[in-house]
Amino acid sequence: MNKLTESTTDGRKLRSQSSKLRIVAAMLELVREGRIAPTAEEVARRANVGLRTVFRRFSDMESLYAEMAGAINEKINSIIDEQTSDADWKENLKHLVARRLRVYEVIMPYRVAADALKFQSTILLNRHMEIVRNERQRLVAVLPSALLNDKPLIDGLEAVLSFDMWNQLRNDQRLSASDATAVVNRIVDSLLI
Repeated sequence: MNKLTESTTDGRKLRSQSSKLRIVAAMLELVREGRIAPTAEEVARRANVGLRTVFRRFSDMESLYAEMAGAINEKINSIIDEQTSDADWKENLKHLVARRLRVYEVIMPYRVAADALKFQSTILLNRHMEIVRNERQRLVAVLPSALLNDKPLIDGLEAVLSFDMWNQLRNDQRLSASDATAVVNRIVDSLLI
């Protein structure tokens, strides 16, 4: 391959990657603004690319959803992966609750959209099930073994720490993040009495 061909190929790859990133960013922006399922035309317009470019970069919505999930994971992984260093399980649980609620604030518009579309998308449904499974595992990991056989307690904690509860408090009841956090902490504390 000569230098000119190599340079042309590299330039095309860079433009292709750039347009793909712009398309994902446009989709994320539209969803963050409240568009549950933006059309390909809206995404193309926001990304400042042609409609054909959207379909060239993403053969279907499933592949675009997969890219979106990856971009959202990048935003929240540092929060999720924060380590707890306290030996007291109650302190570790408080840290887990605080981290989870911070994540919910970041992902709220995307999660609302994904929940609305998850039964139309294998990727979104599988991602939802994976998130729920991981959240339960993280919760169980911080609890002492003496509580692990208390299924109603575990199920109650899982329910109060779910995105559905957070969405109810923030969007349906219109509570501020700090007020919603106070509600969640109050319920968690009452379950542990």
